[in-house]
Amino acid sequence: MLQHIKYLKIKTIAIITLVSLFNVSCDSILDEQPISEIGSQNFWKNNIDAESGVVAIYDAMQTTYSRNHFLWGEFRTDNYKAGSSGASINNLELVRQNITPGNASLRWHSLYSLINRANQAIKYIPTIIGYKKSLLAEAHALRAYAYFDAIRVWGSVPLYTEPTESVVDLLRPRTSGTTILNEVIIPDMLKAAELMDTPSNNFRFSKASILCLQADVYMWTHEFDKAKKAIDDMIKLGDHSLVTTVQAWEDLFYNTPQGPATPDARGKVQKGSELILSINYDLVDDQRSGVFGLFFAGIPSFYVSDTLEAKWVDKFPIDKVGWETKYPGVAPAVTLSTGPVYGDWRYFLSRSGGYDNTLVGTAQVAKFTKLNFNPSLDDTDIVLYRYAGMILLLAEAENQLGNTNRSLQLVNQLRTARKLPQVTLAEFGTSIDERENYILDERQLELLGEGKRWWDLRRTNKAIQILNPIYQITGTASQLTENSLLFPVYFEHLIENPNLLPQNAGY
Repeated sequence: MLQHIKYLKIKTIAIITLVSLFNVSCDSILDEQPISEIGSQNFWKNNIDAESGVVAIYDAMQTTYSRNHFLWGEFRTDNYKAGSSGASINNLELVRQNITPGNASLRWHSLYSLINRANQAIKYIPTIIGYKKSLLAEAHALRAYAYFDAIRVWGSVPLYTEPTESVVDLLRPRTSGTTILNEVIIPDMLKAAELMDTPSNNFRFSKASILCLQADVYMWTHEFDKAKKAIDDMIKLGDHSLVTTVQAWEDLFYNTPQGPATPDARGKVQKGSELILSINYDLVDDQRSGVFGLFFAGIPSFYVSDTLEAKWVDKFPIDKVGWETKYPGVAPAVTLSTGPVYGDWRYFLSRSGGYDNTLVGTAQVAKFTKLNFNPSLDDTDIVLYRYAGMILLLAEAENQLGNTNRSLQLVNQLRTARKLPQVTLAEFGTSIDERENYILDERQLELLGEGKRWWDLRRTNKAIQILNPIYQITGTASQLTENSLLFPVYFEHLIENPNLLPQNAGY
């Protein structure tokens, strides 16, 4: 077995090396465009090669999403306000809603490396006699996931469904997001589901995570019945469930290295029944995440917003009188040596200071790590799909389908697991829109720091409605318009490939 693993890693390194060699030999255009992996026809000979090729796609995913998962989906929201003025300008642009085409987070070369490796796998795995269908399923799922993010970030992007094995036809124009959605993303995710035979796998696409991807896409297209079916089917697999203790919830995310200042730290945990799909990082394999640097940097780019703090404390008062007035007879879930902790314990575990610090205005997200650490020690896994998020997404779908009682039941299922007060029907809301807002708030608190909030606001067409009044009052960001909901295309991409013009409106 060990010899097989070592061989697999060598094969994976070999295929990645082919990419690097080709990049070095070409001009800067190819640094930003889908890249060729010369010798593919000589590589895909058996299932060990196929396994290595698919692992290479995940390798590209680690690089692509280390920071971008959060830069694209987390920080342009009411979860945050700008941190130190000395922080990265690229980061501050996101939270201030004044993104410029020179922002480095807009480079898409690593995303297209992922897509190109997936294209290779999709082309060549079927040529292998007795190929493993689940490997082909993973390639389709990975390509669908990458293109889904691409169209959500930029709207329209160059479309490649074949591996780019020569310099011909690299300077393609952009294809509309609708076309990519209908002709690539949806067919890919359905094909992946058809081929996949692995029920669950925390770090690779499986039946469970492919169904989550389907639900994500169908919620985006407002096909709520299809999203409901996908999540129901995922639940029926029976491989995941809500954790029901404070410690188990913290363990889903916890990664604080032990050191002189943290003798009681427990290192990397990140385990639990809620984790459906995460991107895995491992220091032994020289893989680094971007979590420490973004959420707990020495010079912080992002503070938890006063708006979010106020919402959280209003929903779950952190003082004895406020709590007992709002939730009479409901005991707090956490008791320390100093007495009961009033409020939502997730609030204290998701922000710096823990239970001892309630200062508002300079708190950082401490959901993953509790102290500032050197990014070279960062092997924090990035959670893509979690059972709690899917339960609340199902509540959203049920609400849109008019199934109010079922929607409320799902919200309270999560509240029960979190040992928090139940939501009443009157509190839930009297209209679909009111209930949707309530569910979005529940998702905001539960999924803080997980790269979901921006896409929630975009999916429900509420980004302008919710964010602009906050910015108008606080003066912390520019007003959003329909044109600024997409990100701009990185300026160098437009220089290197004029066929990408025009730039996205508003930039």
